[in-house]
Amino acid sequence: MSRHELRAPHDDERAPMTVEERAVWVYLAVFLTTSIAYAAVVIPRALSQPIEEVSWVVPMLWAIGVSIAGTIVGSILAAIGAAIGLAVRGRDPEIELGSDERDKAIERLGNRATYGVVSAGMLAVLVLAMLDADSFWIGNAAFAAGFVGACVEAVVKIRAYRRGF
Repeated sequence: MSRHELRAPHDDERAPMTVEERAVWVYLAVFLTTSIAYAAVVIPRALSQPIEEVSWVVPMLWAIGVSIAGTIVGSILAAIGAAIGLAVRGRDPEIELGSDERDKAIERLGNRATYGVVSAGMLAVLVLAMLDADSFWIGNAAFAAGFVGACVEAVVKIRAYRRGF
């Protein structure tokens, strides 16, 4: 074998994360960070002034936008880093980082777990709207439903990748 030839992993080597698993980790980290940052900005405002006067729309839009962009950029950088790391160790990134049937099954499992959580959250949003609650509560209930749904999805997927399903 030449010094620069790529190889498949040996039976006793730990398999690297697939691109999809790395993306789930990035998604969870970015979404937790942006949601905590949003809460850190909005909660003090809500505690110090009347709810009707709390400026929450712009911080929420920033949190959502940064979550989307951060997940995309982070996933790309994680995939590039993983491919470089494998290539440096002489392992073939195409073989080891590709997706398979397990990734598709885990994707479906995570999606199924999220549907119930987000549906319950949207029911709460609907009830708040029917009760003519302030838009602060309606918007933040929708954001919270998305946050909890995203966390449930990521945790279910990570657990499936790590422990099987």
